[in-house]
Amino acid sequence: MPRSLKPLNPYASWAALFGATVQRLRLSLRARPVVSQAELGKRIGYHGSTVGAIERGILRPDAKFVEGCERELPAGGLLTAMFPLVDAEWDHWERVGEIPPTGSPLPPAEFAASPAQLHDVSYLVANADAVVKGLELARLSEAPRLAQGTLEGVERAVDRLRREYSSIPPAVLTPRAERRLGHLSGLLEGRLTLGQHRELLVVRGWLCLLLAALYFDLGDREAAEASRDAAFGLGTEAEHPEIVAWAFETPAWFALADRRLRDAIDLARAGQEVAPADKSVIVAVSLQEARASARLGARRGTEDAIRRAEAALARLPEPSHPEDHFTFDPPKLSFYAATCYVWLAEPARAEQHAQQVIEQNGNPASRNWWPTRVATARIELALACAQQGRIDEAARTGADVLAADFVRRSTLWRAGELDAVLRTDHAEVAEVEDFHEQYVLARRSMKQTAAGS
Repeated sequence: MPRSLKPLNPYASWAALFGATVQRLRLSLRARPVVSQAELGKRIGYHGSTVGAIERGILRPDAKFVEGCERELPAGGLLTAMFPLVDAEWDHWERVGEIPPTGSPLPPAEFAASPAQLHDVSYLVANADAVVKGLELARLSEAPRLAQGTLEGVERAVDRLRREYSSIPPAVLTPRAERRLGHLSGLLEGRLTLGQHRELLVVRGWLCLLLAALYFDLGDREAAEASRDAAFGLGTEAEHPEIVAWAFETPAWFALADRRLRDAIDLARAGQEVAPADKSVIVAVSLQEARASARLGARRGTEDAIRRAEAALARLPEPSHPEDHFTFDPPKLSFYAATCYVWLAEPARAEQHAQQVIEQNGNPASRNWWPTRVATARIELALACAQQGRIDEAARTGADVLAADFVRRSTLWRAGELDAVLRTDHAEVAEVEDFHEQYVLARRSMKQTAAGS
């Protein structure tokens, strides 16, 4: 039985971005009842099913469709600016026989530094030629070969993706990582030495671990689990204990989010058994055990795990790229400790650790700027404030976090706990009501993003 189609990430291909833009503009015409696909189709001379297929990115639009949409929708030239890029992408798919379309050789996520640029008409027009040429060059570069320097280039690209996790929205970063994974699949099919084969397995293992985190952020648990399983298999085949240990840390994180706390502890301890003592992962798996223990209220177990993490971190050299998702530095340890002490109802210690994270990771000009880590630390700070009776401050701090351009799923998870704490005894406070409204809107927005709407 074929699997049902998942909603497209709008940054995964130009066809998906075009379709999502048409849908957004169509829905913006009227709040309730919305303008249906059939109604828009009637206005521009197309069947409603055609509009639907183009919105889903599975049917090629033509110039007449674009003209009609520009006339009936408040596009302001945006669809016209996107059309040459969509057209070039469909040319590629038809040339290589990928119908229905699969992945784009140069998705929007690779083209722009931020989602805002992809909705800027002047930016798209100014760079359209470069994208069209890039689509062709990207297609040629995907051939399964391993020329001199290719492996080093792939490793650098994956390292860059690991570092970008700290500051780029998951919906934008995921297609970049998926494209690299496809490239690696082609390279592994080529003629390789044993050493090259192992190195590619290792790079692919890191990429699968990163994708597991990204899919989890996007709410796609099935894909996250499958990517983690792939990383575990690759780490095992390559005899790479660091990747294997991270492949235990990742599901420990998932289990913690699901409140499967005993599972989280078991997975974290399994990771500690294989983790190299000179790598960041030994700190990570120790702190996952600490967090799960704190959630259970096991103070001694929490403190023991934190002390082991501190001792392990002290043995590690200063990281050259602290923004790397798979690197631990002192602010990251404080980040985990803040959550532990909130759950242990030690607000003064939680506040101290949260403030350290905010001070050390909150400067955009710093090499170790980590906005999403700071956002969650500020929620931990708000929870510590609430535990100390500073309700107004807690609510205002939480509201500021949710007003950001994008909120990671793990941050929203902690914001949900803050909402529950504040509303238990202080629902009538104006600042608490304001925070609750923002939380509901943020949760709704994340659900819509996960559903592709």
